[in-house]
Amino acid sequence: MLRRQLAAKCTETNRKRPPALYTIDHDAATRTLTIVTEGFWTAGVTAAFTTELLARGTAARLRHGPFVVLADLRRAAIQPTQVVDALAAMMPRALKVTTLPIAAVAASNLAKLQTERYLKGANCRTFLDIDEARRWLAAARPAAREAAAPPAATM
Repeated sequence: MLRRQLAAKCTETNRKRPPALYTIDHDAATRTLTIVTEGFWTAGVTAAFTTELLARGTAARLRHGPFVVLADLRRAAIQPTQVVDALAAMMPRALKVTTLPIAAVAASNLAKLQTERYLKGANCRTFLDIDEARRWLAAARPAAREAAAPPAATM
């Protein structure tokens, strides 16, 4: 009887737990930070994302050097104004983490316009096609390797 009650409690708790709304992964070999987002965000999710993105991005840069960013936003909902405003407030700090290209991929023209409200920078572009975004980032990878290379010895 007690086991059934505990199992029922665990199942109920797992049903209430929100799904992961983002992932952040760094691939040192390709010098790429990949962000995947989905769903409808709250202020709390946005704050957690901001904290994790800045921490993981800074750690990756310190350990592995500069990197490009691929943000796959195709499964994300159109976000409320307070989420977009919070992301816009975070961007000046995020743009200091990497100077290499940042590509975002949106699912629709409306989502692209919303993304462009906060993803502003000379090194930022928003796409509707993930392959086009990957090609744009691939063109920047030689610059990433050069930026990470130790300075040449002078005689």
